[in-house]
Amino acid sequence: MASLYLPPGYDFDAQHDGTEHLAINNTWLRRFLTRLALHTAAKFYSRDGLCIPISKHKIVKTGIRTHLTEGATLKYLEENTSIPVPKVFCSFLHKNRAYIVMERIQGDELPTALNVLSPEALEGLFLQLRKFIQELRALKPPTTGVESCVGGSLFDSRIPRGNPRFGPFTTIQNFHFWLRDDLKPEDLQDQKRDQDWHDLQKMMDRQDGPCPPPVFTHGDLNPFNILVREGKVVGIIDWEFSGWYPHYWEYTSAWFGNITRLEWQSKLDKFLDRPPLEDFEMEKVRNKWWGEC
Repeated sequence: MASLYLPPGYDFDAQHDGTEHLAINNTWLRRFLTRLALHTAAKFYSRDGLCIPISKHKIVKTGIRTHLTEGATLKYLEENTSIPVPKVFCSFLHKNRAYIVMERIQGDELPTALNVLSPEALEGLFLQLRKFIQELRALKPPTTGVESCVGGSLFDSRIPRGNPRFGPFTTIQNFHFWLRDDLKPEDLQDQKRDQDWHDLQKMMDRQDGPCPPPVFTHGDLNPFNILVREGKVVGIIDWEFSGWYPHYWEYTSAWFGNITRLEWQSKLDKFLDRPPLEDFEMEKVRNKWWGEC
């Protein structure tokens, strides 16, 4: 069976429309000092992807995919949980580009800790992670839909159709329908003898069935987004993929998003609840046809 989906062209022009209210501490002076630091102090530090250090304790996240929603998410988590996330000093739009000035958390990425900590210390670290995930799960969803923490659009670079952003969706079933490029069972009637048809039919039956309420989800729990210092988790970073998602999304995103990191996959059960097998198989089929590969 041929691939069922061709991604559309990218369009970044309007992604920030109507989001100015999400800015934090958005004063002329802060905007000026941030842009000045990017042209002066930033030259003394090594850039790390979208994050540009401007001092020992501050970084600026900016780029064509950076969105004020991430800053609003960090503020929401700081106010409603004890999860260690970067503190946001300010965020703003300038020439249709978002800038988020945030804390530069001092710590090692988790892979470094995995190589040096004792088995007992690692168990304690994963217990910490489980506690933080439980705090996320305790947050009450504002609606039954799939949306950002502010009720708006979402971002996930692993979903080709979702560039630059997608959603929100009023129900999880609507989200599922969009994920499969609006495919309906009747669209595959002439493929009934194909094994792929049976897999897709099972996937659609599961996607269209009843679902538990959405849960707040990081969406990209890879080991490089977890910072450790002295055997403790001191930071969980890169919340740009986060939002209210189906209950299985955290686990399946961490699993399929780290398909080459077998050791990390083997650690997921230490801090995440494994979803039902039916949901895992459903996501396996979806990723085969509509994933990033």
